[in-house]
Amino acid sequence: MSNTREINFEDTVFDYLKDSQLYTNRQSQNFNLDYLLDIEQLKKFICNTQPDIWKKLKKQFPENPMEAVAKEFAKLREKRGILTLIREGFVLQGATIRLIAFKPASDLNPAHLTKYQNNQFSVIRQVHYSSKYPDKSLDLVIAINGIPIATLELKNEFTGQNITHAVEQYSKRRDSKDPFLKNCLVHFAVDNNTVLMTTKLENGNTTFLPFNRDTKNPIIPDKFASSYLWEEVLQADSLLEMLNNYIFYEEDEKTKEISTIFPRYHQRDCVRQLLVDVKQNGTGHNYLIQHSAGSGKSKTIAWLAHQLANLFGDDQEPIFDSIIVITDRIVLDTQLQKQIKQFEKINGTVKTIKKGSKELIQALTDGDKIIISTLQKFGYIGDLAKLNGKRFAIIVDEAHSSQSGENVKDLKLSLTTNEALKKIIKQDEENTEPKDSVEEELEKIMASRQQLPHLSFFAFTATPKPKTLKLFGIPDPSKPSGYRPCHEYTMRQAIDEGFILNVLDNYITKNTYFELIQNEKAEDDKDFEKLKAKRLLLNEVNKHPHAIASKSYVMLNHFMDSTIHKINGKAKAMLVTSSRAHAVLYKLGFDKIIKEQGYNIQTLVAFSGTVEIDLEKYTEDSMNPPKVKDIAEEFKKPQYKILIVANKFQTGFDQPLLHTMYVDKALGGVATVQTLSRLNRITNGKKDTLVIDFANKEEDIKKDFQDYYQTTTLEDAIDTQKIYNLKYEIEKVDVFSKEDVTQFIEKSLRKKVKSEILSADFRKIIDENYVPLDPENKKQFRDNLNKYIRQYAFISQIITFIDTELEKFYLFVKLLYKYLPYEKATLPLEIIQMVNMDKYRVEEIDEKKDKFSIILNTEDATITNKEGDGHTPPTPELTAVLETIIKEINEKYSVDLGDDDKVVKEVYKTLKEDEGLISSLRANNIEDVKKMKLRESIEDALLKNAEPPIVFLNKLTNDKGFANHVVSKFFNLLMDELKDDAA
Repeated sequence: MSNTREINFEDTVFDYLKDSQLYTNRQSQNFNLDYLLDIEQLKKFICNTQPDIWKKLKKQFPENPMEAVAKEFAKLREKRGILTLIREGFVLQGATIRLIAFKPASDLNPAHLTKYQNNQFSVIRQVHYSSKYPDKSLDLVIAINGIPIATLELKNEFTGQNITHAVEQYSKRRDSKDPFLKNCLVHFAVDNNTVLMTTKLENGNTTFLPFNRDTKNPIIPDKFASSYLWEEVLQADSLLEMLNNYIFYEEDEKTKEISTIFPRYHQRDCVRQLLVDVKQNGTGHNYLIQHSAGSGKSKTIAWLAHQLANLFGDDQEPIFDSIIVITDRIVLDTQLQKQIKQFEKINGTVKTIKKGSKELIQALTDGDKIIISTLQKFGYIGDLAKLNGKRFAIIVDEAHSSQSGENVKDLKLSLTTNEALKKIIKQDEENTEPKDSVEEELEKIMASRQQLPHLSFFAFTATPKPKTLKLFGIPDPSKPSGYRPCHEYTMRQAIDEGFILNVLDNYITKNTYFELIQNEKAEDDKDFEKLKAKRLLLNEVNKHPHAIASKSYVMLNHFMDSTIHKINGKAKAMLVTSSRAHAVLYKLGFDKIIKEQGYNIQTLVAFSGTVEIDLEKYTEDSMNPPKVKDIAEEFKKPQYKILIVANKFQTGFDQPLLHTMYVDKALGGVATVQTLSRLNRITNGKKDTLVIDFANKEEDIKKDFQDYYQTTTLEDAIDTQKIYNLKYEIEKVDVFSKEDVTQFIEKSLRKKVKSEILSADFRKIIDENYVPLDPENKKQFRDNLNKYIRQYAFISQIITFIDTELEKFYLFVKLLYKYLPYEKATLPLEIIQMVNMDKYRVEEIDEKKDKFSIILNTEDATITNKEGDGHTPPTPELTAVLETIIKEINEKYSVDLGDDDKVVKEVYKTLKEDEGLISSLRANNIEDVKKMKLRESIEDALLKNAEPPIVFLNKLTNDKGFANHVVSKFFNLLMDELKDDAA
């Protein structure tokens, strides 16, 4: 019969470890619980690796040198921490004692290698760890040179016990204050299939983190699924590596409490895989890491940067001269800086570029080991840095397609010498004619765009686009011409393991209904471009004062009734709007209702530039409170509950108290995931999130998230030939000639003429050949130029040949595009004056009834490149008369509308004709008295209808907040009109 008792599971783990390299078997009684040491093992290590130190100790402490060592160790352990002592050792009366010998990065020092081989690892079973509770024991303890560093509680599922029993044992039967437990660096709860770990026992409040290869560990044939723990992670070299390069103490900025950070499985696995590949294949390769939010990406990048900086090749030389960490934000990511800086063991290893390009040039020239910079600073360097053939690792935070353009070309050029570029350029053996200096310069520029043998890119992102996969991904063997990330930690796993919340768990879609009618200004026979006309009318509906007021009321009513009580009363919300104008109107609408209803909350608004509405100009500064400088920081304050945004704070914004998102903007693709993911951060008391969406459909949201829920792969390689097709499409319009391109290159690169000469040339081309084109051909030409510029900047990085004609064309059209006269897309603005909104209704929010979950599949996603082949025949605009356009809009948006939904317009007309009401409003009464009279007049006006709007009347009677909102709305409208009459 099979051995299925717990002891047999323990046997499996113990037997494997005791027979592993550098391990030996020790007994529980070998531990001295006063000093928390196996003194004999530590003595053996000191004698074998530091004989001179041992002689000193015997001379200083002739009776019992190890007693003196153990006493000093115990004293310092409490003050400095076990990790610091292990790494740095300590000095005892002039004798510098080392407690460990890390594996050397190279074989240049045989003596160091010998010391490493003398490390004494121990695995001890059933360790009686406590003098206070002598009967209690730990299943397994791992020690290095007599110092206990890890404990394990093992449960065999065949006995009916599992991981939860191991966790319970640590939480309820182990005293967190016990010195032995408190000083171990990590504690593992393990069963046949699952591994959890913690670095701090806190009795019933102990938090265990997953240490699995996936949400559920994959099956390993003929082994326990958790066997990777003892066969891989707890091996001597692995533990030495983690003690040296991964485990560290982190101080909480607020509480100043020190905690021990131990890498999660995927973090360590990612860094190790990358290091192995670099060691094996050298420089000149790209790596894409798809790690979701919640992965601990900043720490992974920090671990990777420091270990790449100390990675040696077979020639015993460093593989990279410098590690450059690139963040795409103009302001450096402070969290990323902090993480990388705190791993620094030698002062000066990390250089953060804050002042500008001069500081960056100096850091590159000096060969600083780790340099943190924004991408933009490389645009001003040129060949000023003295590089002399140096090799660089470039770690890109938040990699996406913007890093496939000119900024990356500038970075590559800055880090590459002319000699290196010349070696990269492959000469055509059949063409032995010497090249002139212009051709050579163009070849160097083209070569710098391509993959370079001295540069390795490590790109991190949660949402890789097709271009990102092609640039940084590795070939996918399951797909011809396909690409995939080299390492992944998926959104699905992050949610399953509780590191982020699933923002699709609670989703509400709300419909907006309206009906449009033609007014007396409509022109019956005039044709309009259908798509533009529809887009314009829908935008006007959404900006209509009644639409803004209605949605503002619905959202605020929901926030005050539901969201404000979440996260122990600390919950916040974000409103995502479709434009800067909408953000302004919503800010005005929200603040008006907040004031009218007496809500004790405030809002902030975020948008760029200046917005002009009805001749009044609005900016962030003018709309937010006077002292608000940093919106993200200000939003942390408890009084600010709602942030209204337009194309800001939808990526990279980390505010864990965000609970609810109101979406009034059409989303799509990566933007959907990035925007809604602002809600997914966890914090104490946050149990769920909520999205209330007025603009998108459930199936579209599901599709967008599905692409990035699991591993994202690219199905088809991007066709590099398309760049020639695009070039052909541009040339056939005959706006400029090949001779124009040649002359431009001659003047700009060889003669380096002044810009006014080039300006005159481009002006002549535009006036003579572009301006006469009809509007449709102008648009097509302009679009194709823009497409070529974007596509070439990307494709030039993946082609493996040099064709300077492409580069010449690119340099020319890039400048030509900037010179083209700006022609804003013509919109049939007059159509707005021909249409009135007759009815409008936004659905009320009923969480219990409306809420649903969007369920995603667990398969990997395959995305495709949708750029086409470069040939872009123009698509003719469909036209229609206004009546047809309105009919098509109403068929889609006026479903379920009744007379209740046109009530505002009719009631307002009745109120204006009520002479008694108007007299009361003009009288010198206090505002409350005027509003009481107005409330009575509204009810009278509603009841005068032949068919009174019952739904509206009932809501006015039963919903105090709604009633106040309606009265305030009519009051403001009427008072504004009376002021205008008086003027």
